[in-house]
Amino acid sequence: MSVLESVYNLQRNIRYMVLFFAISMFSAGVFFSNTTILLIAICGILMHNLWYSFESFSNRIVFLAFNGTFFIFLVGRLIVKSVTNYTDKYNNNAFGLDFTDDQVVMRILVCLFLSLFFLFLGYSNMKNNNPITKIEIKLFKRSNIEYIALVSKLAFYFTYVFNALVLWDKAKFTNAMGYTELYSSYVSSFPGWVTKLSEMCPTALFIYLGTLPTKKKAAVPLVLYLLLGGLSLVVGQRNNFVLNILVILVYLCLRNITDKKEKWFGKKEIILCLSTFPLLIVLLNAVSYYRMDSEVANHSFVDGVSEFFYSQGVSVNLIGYAQTLAGELPPDKIYTFGRIEDFINNNTITQSITDAPKYEPQTLESALYGNSFADSVSYLLSPNRYLNGWGFGSSYVAELYKDFGYVGVAIGNVVLGIILSLMTRLFKSGILGVWVCLSMTRLLLYAPRDTATSFIVSTFSLINILTIVVICIGVWVLAERRQRFGLLQKDL
Repeated sequence: MSVLESVYNLQRNIRYMVLFFAISMFSAGVFFSNTTILLIAICGILMHNLWYSFESFSNRIVFLAFNGTFFIFLVGRLIVKSVTNYTDKYNNNAFGLDFTDDQVVMRILVCLFLSLFFLFLGYSNMKNNNPITKIEIKLFKRSNIEYIALVSKLAFYFTYVFNALVLWDKAKFTNAMGYTELYSSYVSSFPGWVTKLSEMCPTALFIYLGTLPTKKKAAVPLVLYLLLGGLSLVVGQRNNFVLNILVILVYLCLRNITDKKEKWFGKKEIILCLSTFPLLIVLLNAVSYYRMDSEVANHSFVDGVSEFFYSQGVSVNLIGYAQTLAGELPPDKIYTFGRIEDFINNNTITQSITDAPKYEPQTLESALYGNSFADSVSYLLSPNRYLNGWGFGSSYVAELYKDFGYVGVAIGNVVLGIILSLMTRLFKSGILGVWVCLSMTRLLLYAPRDTATSFIVSTFSLINILTIVVICIGVWVLAERRQRFGLLQKDL
């Protein structure tokens, strides 16, 4: 046995010990009804998952990123409150939660541990690393790769302008009216076709990235995509900025697997990420103050980090509200699949041939009769604030627990772990595979603060399908010209 194999086996054995420790602490915490022990168990299983990810960094980057967002949105608040005794003038409860009932707190912590544990089980049991069988459009064949790259890149640049205009319009609105008004009274200054063109931008980019351009050719589109996230900060939307960064990191790491000639994410990139992390935290905190029309607080960097994770972790309370508000929520709703039901009923085709009701978000009708867990909970907590644009958001864990209890949390996370493991295989499965991988990954990473099935509905939305059709038409035109006139292929 080589030295490297010995080191690897030692590291893996230590990880198994951490896993055993986490399971033991969880069992003890449940047996003794001790919330502190349960939090230690959650930290243990999270540490194990991160360790497991680093054992094969590039291959498991999606799993690593998901555990990172899970920590930010659902666990960080609990740890910050326990370790630093963070002061919240509005909430001095244990773990920074909105609840004082020990049983509610216990159930929240149990849901978090079960989520992380069964997420690992689902992910780690998908051993086959071979690419998924390619399901490609006929035009997306290797001989047309340069045309696909050209058309998709031009489509990205063209729709990028409209995306930036729409974001700038929202930024002007929030600057004048306030951030919460964006979700209750914002009306675009542009006609509908401008908004639709702007929505085509990410898919055009992901199709281009699916052609696996060189590092030099991919640089400008990736930087532009990052700048779109920066413009979202001006609007007050921090999540788009962070998700854009994470998708870029995922793409760079996955290219390490597919590209044997260039190193896409190595030591230099890791050092760059670590060095810019403090600046990122400060920037995101500043946006938070901007959204609340408050002056930026003057405190230390450590206090700023604590404040960031504490404020971002508010979504963990939704698991508690799934319990305490269960009797007031509509009894016939399965929120886990609510987005899929809305997609089926509310798309343009269905609306034109049926009279299925369509409820606009952030309205009384949506809160009372719709399939949105976020709208219903936000309305029950504060009707006036909800109708004025405030919302608590959602969480896939809360929806699973509300609909199916602990069994649903366990099974749902096994399925989610399997889906996360498929992302790397999808990336190796052709242009459309890369598109599905990047589009789904971006939405999956937000699932701890989003609905359970958003990643499916948003990926296969009509506007995304239309974008692919438009690119196919462009490729077909160029391919026909090549056959008829012997068009010379140009370097992209």
